[in-house]
Amino acid sequence: MNTSRFLCLWFAVASLVSCKSEYQQYVEEELASGITQDSLIFGMRMGQTKKEFFTACWELNKQKLISEGTGNTTARYITGRDSSGNTTPQSKDMLFYGIFDENDIMRGMDISYSYLNWAPWNRGRQSDSLLQHLAREYLRGYPGNGFIEIYIDGLEHPALVKVDGNRQILMYPKNDKDVVVKIEDLNYKLKHQWKKE
Repeated sequence: MNTSRFLCLWFAVASLVSCKSEYQQYVEEELASGITQDSLIFGMRMGQTKKEFFTACWELNKQKLISEGTGNTTARYITGRDSSGNTTPQSKDMLFYGIFDENDIMRGMDISYSYLNWAPWNRGRQSDSLLQHLAREYLRGYPGNGFIEIYIDGLEHPALVKVDGNRQILMYPKNDKDVVVKIEDLNYKLKHQWKKE
């Protein structure tokens, strides 16, 4: 191959690569690593069945660690209690439920957080502050890569995303009070999206 054809080919490939977003490159690199991360919350793991999820929640409920969430559609956990079990200024309402596939296999977790002492006039308890607080907590609980900002259609503010191997943690403010966190298995999610298209 002569030099001019080689340079043309190189520029074509380079321009295609540069068209990929930072997020797309991030996901491809992490999936290519072959690392499998399956941990979720409370010792639950991706790949467990819906029955195992309910059994784990039942045990947590018996220990009085969780209760029923709003409308009995989620489980509820209060984070940030002190050693006596009392809430603190950092305590948060955490609602969660597994993400299940058509075979009732858990592929991730839907979680929502809000400060217990949230109020419209309390600037330090708004969802943008909570988002930054949660990002720091999740980095401690799920070490590895850091979060990057991404923009999602329909969201007013940027979201934060962290990918380690196949596990993606996405978080964003839903409104002034709540922050949504989704933990998902990208191998399953991307394969499932490809089948739909």
